[in-house]
Amino acid sequence: MSSTSKGAAALLPPRGPLRAYAVTTLIDWIGNGLFHTGAIVFFTRVVGLGAAQVGLGLAVAALLGPAVSVPAGRLGDKVGHRRVYLATVLVRAVAFAGYLFVHSFAGFLAVVCAITLAESAGRPVKSAYLAQLADSTALVGASAYSRVMLNVGFSLGSLGAGAALALDSHAGYAALVLGNCLSYVLVAAVLLRMPEGEKAARTPGRPRRAALRDGRFLLLAALSGLLYVSSDMLNIGLPLWISERTQAPRWSIAVLMLLNTALAILLQVRAARGSDTVPGAATAGRRSGVALLAACAVTATTAGLPPVAAVAVLAVAVTLLTAGELLSSASGWGISYGLAVPERQGEYLGAWSLSSDLARAGGPLLVAVLVSHGGGAGWLALGVLFLAAGAVTVPVAGRAAHAPSPAAAEQTVG
Repeated sequence: MSSTSKGAAALLPPRGPLRAYAVTTLIDWIGNGLFHTGAIVFFTRVVGLGAAQVGLGLAVAALLGPAVSVPAGRLGDKVGHRRVYLATVLVRAVAFAGYLFVHSFAGFLAVVCAITLAESAGRPVKSAYLAQLADSTALVGASAYSRVMLNVGFSLGSLGAGAALALDSHAGYAALVLGNCLSYVLVAAVLLRMPEGEKAARTPGRPRRAALRDGRFLLLAALSGLLYVSSDMLNIGLPLWISERTQAPRWSIAVLMLLNTALAILLQVRAARGSDTVPGAATAGRRSGVALLAACAVTATTAGLPPVAAVAVLAVAVTLLTAGELLSSASGWGISYGLAVPERQGEYLGAWSLSSDLARAGGPLLVAVLVSHGGGAGWLALGVLFLAAGAVTVPVAGRAAHAPSPAAAEQTVG
């Protein structure tokens, strides 16, 4: 085996269903990277929408999406998570093709809502399907490998989008859409060859909508969502800060994004170690809060620095930010899998997705306001929010793990 092949294999889990699962993520996100890199250009130049119309449509879809998370998870618990996930993949393939026939805001809104609903429905059942494939002690590690494939896939897709954008033609933009549709077809083909997954035995007498009545579980999901606001810090906060408040050249934004992606690919699996128990995952959440506070504090110091020094210090900040992101991801996986009732994985993971999404919904606006109007103090306020979310995670997770529940404090996830 060549050194290149060995390097690629190190990014994948062992051969078998878990590797196939990771490959579906890779294919999926190659398509996502291909389309989303050029999406705004496609919508404005080909569909003929204004930027405000695109933003409004995406916002409406984002508000509708979380509503289907729990019902989809519950359906997966009943008929099988692979089947429901496969259905959502096929819906996305057809819905994305619909973009080629859209020439109005109403058509755009219908298509983007269909896609977002399918994505929101697919998220919990895909995670629950992983819980059927992986040994309980390997779930967090398998999730980490899948996240690595997400980053690799999106990066490859983005590179491919560059060629289509360079053509600046209707055919080139259509290729972005069709390439994404093809990725979903390929994902479906892989899923059809994968095992159905074993269902956990159902416990009689458990109330319906148990997940939505589990206050501690929902609170932990919301805290996890607050930590995930770190992605808005990277995608919105840093570009605004660099362009408005520092002397760092604007091209450094792209370099810092690449640094984040490279670190995430190389370190996600390592960062997830130790998070396969609820207490271990909660500790990762606390460490995430500390790392994100440090990232915010370091970023705040760059306003008066000369260009080279500003870029160097921002690189340190992005490294800390990436550490916080990786730890928060591991924390979310470990806690959500560890506290979910085994026979209701889909329902619980759907509730987790719902609560987490609602908690982070205001993240883009919060980050934009704090960075644009708060300056260094705004960064520190954001850091304190991260620190508090991580710190509160530990006691809440401890109480949830010791509460009367199938998930015990030292139970490994599954």
